[in-house]
Amino acid sequence: MVGVSGGSDSLGLLHVLTELTDFRLKLIVAHLNHGIRREESNRDAAHVRKFADKLGLPFELREINVIEFKKSANLSLEEAARELRYKFLREVLNEYNADKIATAHTLDDQAETVLMRFIRGSGLLGLSGIPPVNDDIIRPLIEVKKSDIEDYLRSKGIEWMEDSSNKEKVFLRNRIRNELIPHLMTYNPNIKETLARTGYIVGVEEDYIRSEAKNHFDKLFYSLRDRELVGKLAYYRALSEAMKYGLLRLAIEKLKGDLKRISLDHIVSINVLLDSREASGELYLPGEIVVAKGHGLFVLTKKVLLRCSFGYTVDSAGLHKFPHTEFEIQIERVSSLKSDKYLGCFDSMSVEFPIEVRNFNKGDSFIPYGMNEFKKLKNYFIDEKIPKFLRCRIPIFLCKGEIMWIGGMRVDERFKVIDKRKKVLTIRLIKPNFEKLQIQ
Repeated sequence: MVGVSGGSDSLGLLHVLTELTDFRLKLIVAHLNHGIRREESNRDAAHVRKFADKLGLPFELREINVIEFKKSANLSLEEAARELRYKFLREVLNEYNADKIATAHTLDDQAETVLMRFIRGSGLLGLSGIPPVNDDIIRPLIEVKKSDIEDYLRSKGIEWMEDSSNKEKVFLRNRIRNELIPHLMTYNPNIKETLARTGYIVGVEEDYIRSEAKNHFDKLFYSLRDRELVGKLAYYRALSEAMKYGLLRLAIEKLKGDLKRISLDHIVSINVLLDSREASGELYLPGEIVVAKGHGLFVLTKKVLLRCSFGYTVDSAGLHKFPHTEFEIQIERVSSLKSDKYLGCFDSMSVEFPIEVRNFNKGDSFIPYGMNEFKKLKNYFIDEKIPKFLRCRIPIFLCKGEIMWIGGMRVDERFKVIDKRKKVLTIRLIKPNFEKLQIQ
């Protein structure tokens, strides 16, 4: 499936593919009318349709309103057009059960992209430019200059359409194409090839770093609630700078789904936070991503999850499932008290329903098992080296308003089992979402 705009690049790509008869390609022509240039847009669509008909190829056309989508999605015009274009191309791909999407990016596009991302402050991933192959998207002309494509079309007597918006200075890419690159060519006539080659070399290096980062990923991070990543600071700090950046990009991509709006400045800022000797700290990124650290650990999470709050009340024994915690309460006789941190055992005469379970509140205190004085829960967490960003995940069980158990950690002295011969109330945490809180 070939995305064809009507310009020289895409018409050249389409015609070249029709001449590769040895491959026996089955081609579908897809054109998206953005409706931005009105009559000019309609002219381009008609030209592509006529060209596809002449070649005897199926033609798919769709008209959209990029301006409306731009406003609703809060994107730039270029971002909105690109997102809708690829959405359309993938829909056509699926409709025809095609294998690949071919786009007409050229060496000129590659040079402009590398330079544009350099200006914006991109890291290696951005400077690697446009990949020739990206899953089901292929770019057969990525090493071909635009001027060579135009020469080819002239030799075939093929007319193409010029996009007037390519001269509008409001777009950064246009200013780079029409002003900056011509100026740079006065210093290096082969600047386009140089930039494209640099992008290729950087891409090769980035691929290596990314593959190595994947080998370190599971050693550095573990998942928390399948939506967050917790990392060990000591392991992170022992890595090379390049590996740190690679791992941070992988982690953000895993949580966010992409790296849109994540610049090199963001990655550097995270690294500064994690490498600093400050005991704790937080950093907020685009896409509602937060990086927080404390007590030898750091977490990448969504802003909405960082300060989670919950509170539930149960009136009977049995299995209780809630969004933030799951546990089972039983009243039974036990032969001995098992050393299982996720099993709390309590004197059934001291405990009565309802039992409340909630997260840590400022001012909480309890009498830790084996002690006879109250201790602030905040101080207990500090002693146990529980990072601030993870404290709200631990379920606190209360009876008659008093803390009876710091779930998975410490029973309150007032609720301990006194007589093992009598029935004991047990609470077993199931799939605790705060496991591995301490540094491993």
